[in-house]
Amino acid sequence: MSPFLARHRWWITRTLVLPLHVAVFASVAFFLVRLVPGDPVMARIDASGGFTQEDYDRAAEQMGLAGSVWSQFGRFWSELVTGNLGVSPVTGRPVWEEVMSRLPSTVELVTLGLLGCVALALVLAAITVTTRSPRLHAVLRGYGKLAGSVPDFAVAILGLVLFFVVLQVIPAPLGRVDPRMTMPDVTGFPLLDSVITGDWPVFAAITARYALPLAVLVLVHTPSLWRQLSLGLSEQVTASPTLFKVASGATRTSIHLSVLRRASASSVVMLGAMFGGLIGGVVVIEQLFGFGGVAQFAIGSVEQLDFVGLQGFLVVIAGLCLLVFFLVDLVNMILDPRRRPGVRVDG
Repeated sequence: MSPFLARHRWWITRTLVLPLHVAVFASVAFFLVRLVPGDPVMARIDASGGFTQEDYDRAAEQMGLAGSVWSQFGRFWSELVTGNLGVSPVTGRPVWEEVMSRLPSTVELVTLGLLGCVALALVLAAITVTTRSPRLHAVLRGYGKLAGSVPDFAVAILGLVLFFVVLQVIPAPLGRVDPRMTMPDVTGFPLLDSVITGDWPVFAAITARYALPLAVLVLVHTPSLWRQLSLGLSEQVTASPTLFKVASGATRTSIHLSVLRRASASSVVMLGAMFGGLIGGVVVIEQLFGFGGVAQFAIGSVEQLDFVGLQGFLVVIAGLCLLVFFLVDLVNMILDPRRRPGVRVDG
């Protein structure tokens, strides 16, 4: 093996295996969709006046459901390798367009929520490590237990009742902007697009409507990340590398950054898992606030037996989550070189 490959094998191997993982999950998605009960062809045929076998076969051919499962699987992959996810028989639009018209707004909401979780977790972890007040620690433990045991949609409903119905300090939960406004469409990320185009009224409207759902996501999902980070910080504060830096006269800032870097590896893994979970789990939040994200397309596909739309949704989401986990893996190996393939850990 060349010196370059040996030195960079830790990320090259992960990059090369990523398409294989996507292929496996895409194949699983194809067969998983076909476990949904019901006949999608019959759901598209108007049987009120009767229909013939030719009508059924024609509809099945148009939906890509003609022939055996294995012939369908072959057509699925012949189209997938060209980037074609098919056309939804329900909407008549390409599935890629259907998913991508909704996915960026969901990713934006989830990403902003996770960034808020990271910020709050860092603050709480710093307070936990640097203070010795029993009362403060008891309050923080109480928050962690309460927030971790209450689902986010329940907190969202309570927030809507309090801040919209009673106090009337937030806009009506009828979408990301006022229905009379037109959202700019540059990247598909609503808040980002309003900044790019300088449409500050739309930016203010989106920010006002994001405030409560983001607060719900942060309050409910921070405790698990905070506990993981606190555990890592507690271990690394007294670890040998930290004691060596203190003894060598390193600055306080460099010591804190070193501790945080070594303690955050497991938290980065949890953050990636939270992203994957929230992409699908935020659907209830989006419905409560009228946001209409990508998961609602999947729910509609299940209800209307849209196999093409559902399998396309699963392929895109699986690819996105695998990409996130790939990045998490790389970040972890950057933070802790001992996790790289071929690195020996003595002791």
